[in-house]
Amino acid sequence: MMEASKSQNLAQAGTGFAGTLRNIQLTDIIQMCCLAGASICVRVRQDQQQGELFIQDGDIVHAECGMLSGVNAFFTILGWPSGQFETMDAPPIAKPTIKEPYQFLLMEAARRADELAQSKVEEASAAALAPAVVPDKRLRVLIVDDSAIMSKILTSMLMADASIEVVGNAKNGEDALEKMKQLSPDLITMDVNMPVMDGSTALKHIMIESPCPVVIMSNLSPSSYGTILSFLNLGAVDFMSKPVKNRNIVKQQQRMVERVHLAVSANIKRFQRLRLPKLTEADFVKINPKLPCERLVIAVSGVGGFLEVMQMVSSMPINPVASVLSMQSIPPQFAPALSEYLNARSRFEVQALDSGAVLCPGRCYIGASGRALEIGKVGMVRVLKDATKEDTEEVLNGLDQLLTNAADLFGSKTIVFLLSGGEVGSMAGLRKIKAAGGIIVAPQPDKCIMPKTIVPVVDEGLITELFDPKDMVHVLRRYCS
Repeated sequence: MMEASKSQNLAQAGTGFAGTLRNIQLTDIIQMCCLAGASICVRVRQDQQQGELFIQDGDIVHAECGMLSGVNAFFTILGWPSGQFETMDAPPIAKPTIKEPYQFLLMEAARRADELAQSKVEEASAAALAPAVVPDKRLRVLIVDDSAIMSKILTSMLMADASIEVVGNAKNGEDALEKMKQLSPDLITMDVNMPVMDGSTALKHIMIESPCPVVIMSNLSPSSYGTILSFLNLGAVDFMSKPVKNRNIVKQQQRMVERVHLAVSANIKRFQRLRLPKLTEADFVKINPKLPCERLVIAVSGVGGFLEVMQMVSSMPINPVASVLSMQSIPPQFAPALSEYLNARSRFEVQALDSGAVLCPGRCYIGASGRALEIGKVGMVRVLKDATKEDTEEVLNGLDQLLTNAADLFGSKTIVFLLSGGEVGSMAGLRKIKAAGGIIVAPQPDKCIMPKTIVPVVDEGLITELFDPKDMVHVLRRYCS
């Protein structure tokens, strides 16, 4: 049920009415305007979404909702269960996008609403008849590794956490596919090189037959970086280094458990391989290191966010005014390989982040999110450099420190893309961005692979805009060109 309220300053007393309509459906307003032959715009809002319906001489001629227009936008707006609307003067629509009679449009919207309501009733009935099952709250993990010793080590480290149960071990990809069918794990850790069937082939089968979050377990070395990137491109949500003897085993265990708990919340069914356009030399943005950076884009991503980072960097506009700093939950030594991979697939120049890097339009730097950075100035250009804040009273983590610095220097010209799995720290830095008039955008939680880290920022009211991941290119053009 919707409510509309409109007050007008009447030019002369007694020439009109002002008041409040209650218990009036949106369809009632549309029908009345069409029957009256009116020319009017109806603006509709639901939460953070907004749409507009245009009526011209009694006909519905156009609708807009986010990136949608025409009949698709109309049915999207009419499908909202509740909201607020207001009427206003509408400019003439030169090229109508809707040509169907308003009677058909309203009847079709009602039919779709009835179908949706009926499906919800059927789902509720099925749930009520289903036998009550007490769920096992432990996270079920299948470990795939051809080394029996490494399998035992990983099993011991994961099961040191009471909320994790290792339900099985597989010695190769073929064995993993069989045990996956038998055990239905919540998450799979996958070795890269194995006999009989390697991890890459097994991952392809998993993504086709029964999508499940897969975390790659590999010895991190330059020779393995290309393989890890191919796994991420196939649908793996994260990668981790296998345990190393000469490092703090407790910290390694804690980090592994944290990443596994985050990875299991990925909605892997939303993964779609990104098909990038072939680029020619003429497509690449020409860089002028002496050109000052007008806007700073900071992209924060992590577990499950590889696809979104690749889509973002490859879709940057041809005429940019922004510098991009992509902070990701990756080992620092992996940044050069990732930047080289993205550089070959992007109009932007992509480099690994080094201290002294110059911020200039058309360039993107790849860095590890835990790194402490600050933005300085050399002549007319801004540069990035490593920093520590030991002398400050308030202790900020690396990301909070960077965002706070960016808010102070760029103010409202700071744009933060908070992508899947991105670490948000204490949110102190995000609050600084918001207070400075900066922009924070994120994919809609119900449409991205990893909503877990985005939802708390949405709940705090720090997000400027939520977008459909499919509309990434339009969002980038709006803020970065």
